Amino acid sequence: MSVDAAEWTGPVSQRIRCCICGDDTAGADDYVVIGVITEQSSGEIQYLGAHAAHLEGAMARGFTVEVTLM
Repeated sequence: MSVDAAEWTGPVSQRIRCCICGDDTAGADDYVVIGVITEQSSGEIQYLGAHAAHLEGAMARGFTVEVTLM
């Protein structure tokens, strides 16, 4: 089954708003999901959604975001 890039949700059941701009990510073909864990999280993962371009703009120099269709 092929999933359209504009509908892909990643490891969550629905798309998450962009954690950088706050806008809806529905229909965005550059949607990415970031999983954050800590030593104290007991294996729980906090997922963040973002537009790849916004995330890349917030990252330190030398880091890039590559969108790979899953």
